[in-house]
Amino acid sequence: MRWFLIVLMLCVIGRGGPGRADELEDLARLDDLITLGRAADAVAWAESLLASPRLSARYEWQVRQRLGAALLAADRPAEAIPILEAALAAAPDDPALHLNLGRALRETGRRGRAVAEFGHAVDLAPDRWLWRLEFAEVMAELGIRRDALAQIRLARASCDDCPEALRGEANHFLSVGDAAGSVEPLRALHALRPDRDVRRLLARALSALDDPVAVAALLDTVPIGDLDAGEVMDLLQADRRLLRSERAIAWARGDALPGPAGWQPGGAFWAIVAEVCLAADRPAEALAAIDRALVLEPEAGVYHHNRAAILGRLGREADARRALEEARRRDPSLGPADGPRTD
Repeated sequence: MRWFLIVLMLCVIGRGGPGRADELEDLARLDDLITLGRAADAVAWAESLLASPRLSARYEWQVRQRLGAALLAADRPAEAIPILEAALAAAPDDPALHLNLGRALRETGRRGRAVAEFGHAVDLAPDRWLWRLEFAEVMAELGIRRDALAQIRLARASCDDCPEALRGEANHFLSVGDAAGSVEPLRALHALRPDRDVRRLLARALSALDDPVAVAALLDTVPIGDLDAGEVMDLLQADRRLLRSERAIAWARGDALPGPAGWQPGGAFWAIVAEVCLAADRPAEALAAIDRALVLEPEAGVYHHNRAAILGRLGREADARRALEEARRRDPSLGPADGPRTD
């Protein structure tokens, strides 16, 4: 995740001095140009101000601040770095300057120094939780994952478990395949703001944790046509583990096609349907399902092996022997057809 907001923090300026109103108007114009997305115009205007002899020293760093922000917005981070450094020399305690310098350094691949600048920014403005999330991203890129997670959790506390921070923590774990770590923020995010993408990620994480009860609780209440292909597979695997066969039997009979419109289930789907049906002592439905798997993947030896087991359950011994021969011809490692296999 990347935060594109270019931060501008206006300082409080004292009264007095000729030209003050004009200079404030110039700063306001720069802010407007940047806010409107007119970065090139903002760069040109800021550079003209810096070249003007009428610009007073106390306003110079603020123009540089805005020039640096405009250069970042114009995707010119290398040029922004010396501008922001010059502004920081005049205003070392301005948090937005540290933030934008950190962004420029990150964009130019100098992430080590960027970490230091982001750290200064959040130290000077501890309530800026979006900055903390960005800081965490930079640390994660450098492999400083423990400190990155600490920043994410500080952001969660600061924004009262807002969606951005919850998503940031979930992504922190998902990016390294840590399903267990992702479940809590995904659950909180799903409860706060139900979303198909979040539901899908949560279902995947729960499946990876081998928690069929939780998968079923999450997906059972969703109309089957609203599930994506991955969620249908997760639900089918949960049914298999929980010995629930109603859905699989209906699918094997052709009563309804599962999943989103236009989805064509693959061989693995029908093989699992067959396994569920056979476990429910419905060998006729199991045979219909495994035959569909073989139409899609005729060279899959394990499907021929499972077909042999189903035919044996139906009492069709000769057909079962032929199916087992087919299985062994394709995969000599397969043994007797004493039950379905999914490996």
